[in-house]
Amino acid sequence: MNLKKVVGVLQRISPKLTAKVAFKFISKPKNRKIRSFEKSILGEARKSSIKFRKFDIKVFKWGNGNKKALVIHGWGGRAANFGAIIPKLIENGYEVISFDAPCHGNSTRRRTSFFEISDLVKLFLQKEKYDLVITHSMGSVFALLAMSSLKYKIQQLIILTTPNRFLEFIGAAVLHFGLNPKTTKLLINKVRKTSEYEPITLKASRFVKDIETKLVTFIHDKADKIIPINTSKKVSASIQNSDFIEIEGTGHFKMLWSKKVVQIIADLTSENSNLIATSE
Repeated sequence: MNLKKVVGVLQRISPKLTAKVAFKFISKPKNRKIRSFEKSILGEARKSSIKFRKFDIKVFKWGNGNKKALVIHGWGGRAANFGAIIPKLIENGYEVISFDAPCHGNSTRRRTSFFEISDLVKLFLQKEKYDLVITHSMGSVFALLAMSSLKYKIQQLIILTTPNRFLEFIGAAVLHFGLNPKTTKLLINKVRKTSEYEPITLKASRFVKDIETKLVTFIHDKADKIIPINTSKKVSASIQNSDFIEIEGTGHFKMLWSKKVVQIIADLTSENSNLIATSE
């Protein structure tokens, strides 16, 4: 019997218990296998740890430039995911800071939440003044929510895919388990108890309006199977000074080490850049 059939039976017996199982699923991400180039970039980092609630958070720094860049990985990711991008930022005069989020990478492995990670991003944004923030996938929403709450001002944002509605994140569990409407409602209620935000109405396209930036560039693969390109387009359309670059052949994760994407970021962050991106 496959997972969805098992859950189908469990839902008929106890929707409440099924929602609890699904909530645990979205509270403990599955970490992906680390790649050789990711190990290499970690070996070059200046490493430290900070205490954040019940977690030991691993922090990494590279370079000694006079500009600061914060890079934020997605759900199930790690700081080293940016291993192909970081050297280009260093070449362009940045000190690069990143971290493994709670229950990610080398940080403490315990259940966490979307909102808890966003609060950690907020902590980093309050501690340092950044010239550039680069995000990937759910890390984009963690960052945008944190920046919105701070009414953050920044020179440049580069968004490597982003969901729009928070319900799209919950939707991963709904699809994975084959949840029915009743169980989905119970799952949303459990999420609701973890935050001051209303999960049904929470949209990145709304809170990006509170962020002040001179340039934000969205990069998204047309055939992304994890986050459809239209979600990024909705967020992009809601923020001023936004450019959208469509790419092909990289998918959702491969884009992080795609030569095409790495070169786009190198060009956008170069001293010689005129801060104008063009769609491909």
